[in-house]
Amino acid sequence: MTTERLFDNISIKPRLIVFDLDCTLWPFDCDIYDSQVFHKNGDMIYDENNYPLNILQDSNNILKSIKKEKDVLLACASRTPSVETARQLVYLNGWDKLFDHMEIYPNSKIVHFQTLQRKTKIPYNKMIFFDDLQWNIKEVKSLGVHSHHVPNGVHTGAFRKALKEYERFWSCK
Repeated sequence: MTTERLFDNISIKPRLIVFDLDCTLWPFDCDIYDSQVFHKNGDMIYDENNYPLNILQDSNNILKSIKKEKDVLLACASRTPSVETARQLVYLNGWDKLFDHMEIYPNSKIVHFQTLQRKTKIPYNKMIFFDDLQWNIKEVKSLGVHSHHVPNGVHTGAFRKALKEYERFWSCK
């Protein structure tokens, strides 16, 4: 699905879409690469041993699609203890230009979302969150955030489904 089509026929959109990083946008926990220096060759990122670090197939298209949407902000929220590693990977992927907000530090997802809410003034129920870990989903859902478990990482099908569920929720209000 192309970037232009992810929001097709979606009339009620969230104001903020938030992604976890590890195993949600890329298929690994970045702490396994802690303290490494990465390098980029073309579009590929490599670790110190020249092993390629792939992101999940649909991640770039989804993030770019969100960034094109008027009045929809984009953020990441990661509890990783490997803050500098995560930030380096976000930067090398060019996502620092896409994310409006980045909450990357070891703490509760509740704290991440309280910070995002304070910075954006967007109510929790106008947010969508994606994470591979069920306990993070449960925790964030308790705030009223529309939370979606993506155990194998985010992909266009799961993203579209979340948008449609969000739209259905608000069209019934």
